[in-house]
Amino acid sequence: PITMIFDQLNQISSTKPIWNKVEQALNFKESKATSEPSLTFNELEVKDLAYSINNKKVLNNVSFKVKAGEKVLLMAPSGFGKTTLLKLLAGQLTPSAGSITIDQNNLTGNWLKSHDYFGYINQKPFMFDRSLLFNLTLGKKYSEAELQNAIKLAGLYELVNEKGLDYQIGQNGNNLSGGQIQRIEIARSILAKRPILLADEATSALDNELSLQIHQVLLKNSNFAVIEVAHKISHQEKEMFDRIIDLSK
Repeated sequence: PITMIFDQLNQISSTKPIWNKVEQALNFKESKATSEPSLTFNELEVKDLAYSINNKKVLNNVSFKVKAGEKVLLMAPSGFGKTTLLKLLAGQLTPSAGSITIDQNNLTGNWLKSHDYFGYINQKPFMFDRSLLFNLTLGKKYSEAELQNAIKLAGLYELVNEKGLDYQIGQNGNNLSGGQIQRIEIARSILAKRPILLADEATSALDNELSLQIHQVLLKNSNFAVIEVAHKISHQEKEMFDRIIDLSK
């Protein structure tokens, strides 16, 4: 009985922080600032950016600029810290030195400000075991025109036309192909209307043909800038970017 009591106390102490976060999310009220992000920018500047973990430098003196609508590929070998760089841009991490500014506005380490500017395309997007519609909108309300535009731009028209928006995609998106899952992630970003999309090895898990199709969707859209990090990408795909920056140099 004593062991059971301590086990229950341990479960309560470990579950309480999780519940506190859930409760905070349930009570969250979307403010005007978060529901109406800034839709335009002229120039993003990353200057002398550095990041360290336990006194070990992960990134050092990283500097570059990106203009509105520009498609930029950041290349570096595996383990360089490319994902860390994207998290710094998105405000999920705070650099140990340097700055991130958009049109003279300092966003360094500020997730709330950065969230208005940056969309994020993961290598392995999270899929809910719910309908295709829910996975596209994530429960937010969009007009029919906005939804259809995102479906068209992300190359999902055939899937929606064949299966319908009520189609249940299964746990982890098991009823979809890898390319379809990536297109859903792109559609989410288009619906969010962020002016800069960060792509983290977005097509590295796909075959060459699918990777090319995804890049054609991403890089031919003039509504947003793209900053993609990759260490392996075909020559044909490289030619689709406006600029390539080799971070290892």
